[in-house]
Amino acid sequence: MPRRNGFQHQSYPTRPAIEPVVLQLNEDDGQPFDFGHLHTQYGVRKVLLVHGTFAGTDPFGIHAMMHAAAERLPPAARRAVDPVIDRLSDQTKRLTDAITADVANYSNGYRQLFQTLVGDDPDVSRLEPTWSSENNHIARAGLAIRLLNELVELHEHGFDPVHERVLLWGHSHAGNGFAILSNLLANDRESVEAFFAAAGNSLGEAGEAARQVLAASSTPHPMATAALVVTFGTPVRYGWDTDGLRSLVHVTHHRPAKDQADATAIVPAVTFGCEGNTFGDNFTAATTGVADVLSAKHGDWVQAFAIAGTDIAPPLNRKDNVRLGTFLERGLPEPTPPKIGDRLKVACTRWKTCTRMHADGRNLLVDYQSSRLTRFGPSRQAVLGHGIYTLKDWLPSQLSLVLEWLAHDGA
Repeated sequence: MPRRNGFQHQSYPTRPAIEPVVLQLNEDDGQPFDFGHLHTQYGVRKVLLVHGTFAGTDPFGIHAMMHAAAERLPPAARRAVDPVIDRLSDQTKRLTDAITADVANYSNGYRQLFQTLVGDDPDVSRLEPTWSSENNHIARAGLAIRLLNELVELHEHGFDPVHERVLLWGHSHAGNGFAILSNLLANDRESVEAFFAAAGNSLGEAGEAARQVLAASSTPHPMATAALVVTFGTPVRYGWDTDGLRSLVHVTHHRPAKDQADATAIVPAVTFGCEGNTFGDNFTAATTGVADVLSAKHGDWVQAFAIAGTDIAPPLNRKDNVRLGTFLERGLPEPTPPKIGDRLKVACTRWKTCTRMHADGRNLLVDYQSSRLTRFGPSRQAVLGHGIYTLKDWLPSQLSLVLEWLAHDGA
């Protein structure tokens, strides 16, 4: 996805604009390293950690649906009910944090360690209040709007995008929120207006505020020059607009297959049923595939699997979500059918392309060398290979790796 991308989707398979790098990483690779360089050499004033899908306050849209139902109540009843729903949302996030800790989730302990590593400057924070983490277009667009408004607020309070930087550090589909953000910050007027028209009223007051800011802004928005973006295990989905950010690095857990000459190749996600055969016909192949997934034999299975066609429709704003999806998936040869039963054939075609790498930015395919255990099993296998990126033990080595490649690519 080039400059002036205009929200075009990435293709399957992609053709990376920059040569990918395949490497191994050990937990002690970040020692010793002066992480103060993040501020002194890169000018980073703020680091924002953003979790991925299902790690937020409303992963299935239940609380949003409850709020919508409460709107039909008398005013007094609504005033009593809304705080209860908000507390449920808070408790959902707290429960998620308690269960997952730092596996596939940015814990407060992870944030504290990050702050300790970089010292007093830059400020390291988690996105607060966080995003819903629903697995659909509207939720990720809402995340992008939240991030845009955060950057605009920074700018209004004296942030200098010519000399200062913001590091956006995101896991899983947070990266696809970043991708939408890059198109918003690029601020091509026609495509931005088409984006907001496609989203309808589903982005609420925050969306309208962002729309007005972009309409009054230059192209690109001034904060585009300040955005350093790093993704971890982000599935290849929405296209990136390189006018909307300064630098882009993708870190993906990847274990090269020993029998393949191309170290960047991956084995497709389990595609049982894609050939239209019965379970009995493919029992051995299917069970072998599941075993490979559970053991993360080829690295992060979720990153390879969760491409276009794997969303869960929201309980609210379904028409807006379909319309926005149609807009964001422009460029794909075949649109994603709205009905779950019709998606398998299209999804299978996409899975078989074995798409691991993003079209833009630096793709780092990382074979994590680890034998440590988490509460969900060996760290390399946690959450089907998708949970290793957010473990505190890996932060120093990952941060040193990211800084190395940001420098290499001229950030």
